[in-house]
Amino acid sequence: MYLTYAEYVNMGGTEEETAFNNLEFEAESLINWYTFNRLKNEDSYPEEVKRLMYYIINLLVSTRNAMNISSSGSASSPQELNNIKSQSNDGVSVSYQTLSANDLIDKNKKAIEEAVDRYLQGVMNSLGQKLLYRGLYKGE
Repeated sequence: MYLTYAEYVNMGGTEEETAFNNLEFEAESLINWYTFNRLKNEDSYPEEVKRLMYYIINLLVSTRNAMNISSSGSASSPQELNNIKSQSNDGVSVSYQTLSANDLIDKNKKAIEEAVDRYLQGVMNSLGQKLLYRGLYKGE
């Protein structure tokens, strides 16, 4: 577990522990994918990893809330988001900009990729391996 529930709450997290456990697993899986599992056998984790976990968890929560998905993962309404694009007052005219679920997922995937690059740039594990190094280290 890269981020404990107590650390999450101390950073300002508001999710219940059960929901947090699912979100933490998802965020940890994403970090493992981007870092080629270079953190899996660590005893402790750098501050950058913990802050990245918090960021990803919050992004997952906001996505879930925007798509009206419960913590169990089931959708409770249509998968389209509406935001007011423009609004008139006297003529009472409102137009909406729609964002599909796929657009939101793509947007958040890009946000996660950028956050991983930003937070983990130059960070190494206990073996001295850069987490984002795209090559292979001896023994990998």
